[in-house]
Amino acid sequence: MNAAISDDLLTYFPETPAADEIPSIMPSPFSNAPHPLAEKASLMLQERLAAQTDLPRDFFSANGGKMFGVLVVRDQGGGVGFLSGFSAMMNGEWIMPGFVPQVYDQAGHDAFLSEGNEQLADLTAQLQELETSQQRASLKQQIAALMLARDQELNALKQKHKAAKDARKQQRQILQQRQDLSDAERQPTIAALALASQHHKREATNAMLIWSEQLQVLQDQLAGIETEITSIKETRTEKSRILHRRVFETYVLTNHLGEKHPMTDLFEGMPPAGAGDCAGPKLIQYAHLHGLYPLALAEFWWGASPASGIRHHGQFYPACRGKCHPILPFMLRGLEVEAEPDFGLAVTTVGADEPLVVFEDDDLLVLNKPAGLMSSPGKYVKDSVYTRLMERYPECPELKLVHRLDMATSGLLLVAKNLRVNKQLQKQFIQRSVEKRYEALLNRRLPPDMQEGDIDLPLRVDFDDRPRQVVCYEYGKTAQTHWQVIGYEGESTRIWFYPHTGRTHQLRMHASHRNGLNAAIIGDALYGEDAERLMLHAQRLCFNHPTSRERMEFEIPAPF
Repeated sequence: MNAAISDDLLTYFPETPAADEIPSIMPSPFSNAPHPLAEKASLMLQERLAAQTDLPRDFFSANGGKMFGVLVVRDQGGGVGFLSGFSAMMNGEWIMPGFVPQVYDQAGHDAFLSEGNEQLADLTAQLQELETSQQRASLKQQIAALMLARDQELNALKQKHKAAKDARKQQRQILQQRQDLSDAERQPTIAALALASQHHKREATNAMLIWSEQLQVLQDQLAGIETEITSIKETRTEKSRILHRRVFETYVLTNHLGEKHPMTDLFEGMPPAGAGDCAGPKLIQYAHLHGLYPLALAEFWWGASPASGIRHHGQFYPACRGKCHPILPFMLRGLEVEAEPDFGLAVTTVGADEPLVVFEDDDLLVLNKPAGLMSSPGKYVKDSVYTRLMERYPECPELKLVHRLDMATSGLLLVAKNLRVNKQLQKQFIQRSVEKRYEALLNRRLPPDMQEGDIDLPLRVDFDDRPRQVVCYEYGKTAQTHWQVIGYEGESTRIWFYPHTGRTHQLRMHASHRNGLNAAIIGDALYGEDAERLMLHAQRLCFNHPTSRERMEFEIPAPF
């Protein structure tokens, strides 16, 4: 039996949608573009968010932005409306008027969470007390002072012994040079010198032992504290793992067929933090539990951009792959849903004669790669620049791509015909003696005071939403780009990028991120909005020829 629907959760459209406005098949939640009816519902929710009369949150403050979602549904009477939801919590609360609740079972969740959190808090307090204890700090200071005194004394002793050794060496040389002494007469002095050498060695050994014994006493005391700290950390980690497992076990997902499944069974290993808390799963779960038929889902960002990833105000985004991809197929079972888009499998427009050769000799190739063709074969897509070249140049079994371009990026690509050339060209890339210039078209007009500059934002992969990248100052790899405006086209900006490093999606991230240019490259479906193509082109490439040492320079105009 379906639970009653709260009066404020199902919003009906002002005018009943016509039959041709309602999707006959539910669009994939992983599609970049929402269905028009879901977009219409999103605009209605955005009007409420803009009024902000009942939501105690400043979405445009630093890190105040949030992901929202709508699910267009049909009720049991045939009426069409939509549910609204938000990701995770809002202002520390799971439930807000007008939005669907969390997925997990509240009673089962609260039964153990409070006690578990108290245990973790107690362990954290014990850990903090030990880590900040006066005894630990005093022992560290005593050990540091003792090691400094040891090093000073042993160094002085070493210098003393070295001077004595040099003096003994000189005495031996003098003895050897004296012709008036017999071997028997020299022997007592030589024996005395050897005895002095042995004495100094024993003195150095004994001094080291004395210092080691003094240090060991303090180090053993400190080790006892450190062992206790490690033990508490391990206990806290294990209890946290168990608690997280129990929390996730309260997430029992359901689908249109009425099947129920613990969320933990849908992941390989422990689900990532926040799994099941995105807007999409919340909306679909509520619909299934209340007899509503899902028709179309849309999720959008509202407010200030986050510090790490790329999210722009009012822009639509597909469901994330790390948290939602393992669970949404189960939750949508029983519904007719469009196939998940796979942009890599949709490459059908690249001509058989592509990529075109710009330059060729016995050592290398310079190509003009078209947008839409992968540089190297992927897990599912085998058609690529590399596979086409291997068919075209069977006499070059050692042929290698010296670098790569994203599938959606066009432009100059360098290929070595053998391993020797590849190694030499790779070295130039490592030493940054290769000059690269990309041309791009941005989705907004940069202000007059932004004409040229440098971007330094370290990047790493978004583990919850591959292949997206995020800015991460702790674990990210250095990513540096110089940029220069070259013109304006209406509300767009044409720009040159000079990447000093070659990180995945570097130019796309540096263009889109709020601390970069805060302007996505047109056609960037990952960090902006989809279009006919990604307006990014590797326009210039300069390097030293590995054999002739001649400076090679190539330019290809952007095709947009």
